[in-house]
Amino acid sequence: MTERTADVIKDSVTEANLHPAPINPDDVVDGDPQGASAILRQSDDKTLQNGVWECTPGKFYLPHNYEETVTVLKGRVTVTPEGGEPTELGPGDTAFFPAGTRVLWEVHETLRKSWHIYDEDGTLFA
Repeated sequence: MTERTADVIKDSVTEANLHPAPINPDDVVDGDPQGASAILRQSDDKTLQNGVWECTPGKFYLPHNYEETVTVLKGRVTVTPEGGEPTELGPGDTAFFPAGTRVLWEVHETLRKSWHIYDEDGTLFA
């Protein structure tokens, strides 16, 4: 649900209408994780986007070819960057993933996160 007041645009991350966002089968390690997403805002040059993503339990890699900041709204996930330590995230936690980071996501409970992406070349959602 989008609401515009003066120069403020308000969206609901809990009520956003999500569309299928399949996880690449080559990246799935365990389970059958199903993703869905909604882009809420995108800059004119397509370098900045924000939205909502939801995923059912499973274990898979996500390559972060862009900078991403996420805030977990519901569910639990353990994220492990290649060569790094695992970090568990739950409701209210925020995490930042630098561009070029390949991360193993182990979704324990259906996860819903809001996200903000900086895509330097603007091609992710072109």
